[in-house]
Amino acid sequence: MAECQTCGGSFDECAYQVIVWGLGSFDSVECAEKAMQRQARRAAAAATLAEPPSKSTTPPRAVGAALDDRKES
Repeated sequence: MAECQTCGGSFDECAYQVIVWGLGSFDSVECAEKAMQRQARRAAAAATLAEPPSKSTTPPRAVGAALDDRKES
């Protein structure tokens, strides 16, 4: 008996199963779709984190500049 990676249900590997390359086997199409959606969200989040910062961000200031600002106050 195999276990569905999405719902945890057990199913016979010799009977009906849904296999998604790279994700594994599932007991139903719905569970396979949920796993694919989860993988897509993770990939989108990883791509967002991997993007370089936009050009609209302000460059970091030198440490000495911050000290000069305090002296003027």
